[in-house]
Amino acid sequence: MQVTIRSEKITRIRSEILIVGFFQDVRPIRGYAGEIDWFTNGTISSLIQQNKINGTLGEATLLATPKVATPKILLIGLGQKRNYTTKILQQLSTHVIEILSRLKVCEAIAELWGQEECSLDLVGCLDIFLQEWMGSPSQTRLGGEPALLSLLTHQSERIRELAHRIREYERTGILPSPSGDLPQGLGTLRVEMKP
Repeated sequence: MQVTIRSEKITRIRSEILIVGFFQDVRPIRGYAGEIDWFTNGTISSLIQQNKINGTLGEATLLATPKVATPKILLIGLGQKRNYTTKILQQLSTHVIEILSRLKVCEAIAELWGQEECSLDLVGCLDIFLQEWMGSPSQTRLGGEPALLSLLTHQSERIRELAHRIREYERTGILPSPSGDLPQGLGTLRVEMKP
């Protein structure tokens, strides 16, 4: 698996699919979902107003739009902001991996959901996300090719820290377990940065 840590404008991000999250109780929506809403002239806000989506935990909606560089967007409901924890991030990561597997996605870009708005530790979110991704039996070969994953954060000043963390995983072959269990071995992992 190749992991890229990125902090880019939504208009420059190109991939097979872009995965962003939004909270049920935060309006207007923020983060990368808010940026997509802006560039698509309020498409997400319109769906919310029509009660077609609302951001409940685990809700998944696939959008197609030519207005951003990645035309397929998977919106993930993050639930209530006050209830959002690293445990929820872990559950959502597993859920999204299952969706990507069913869609036969080879390359994905995912926001580290909710960590900026909820003040969760960014490196801790990375640990959880990668543990779920690397622990999934369906992740290693999607569509017959090695999985490519880019992780997005608005915290561009911390990209080097995240990349260093992934390089440490790559060097040791071990990913720490957030549950306190024994560390988990990794498969192939490479990292690059795109500031």
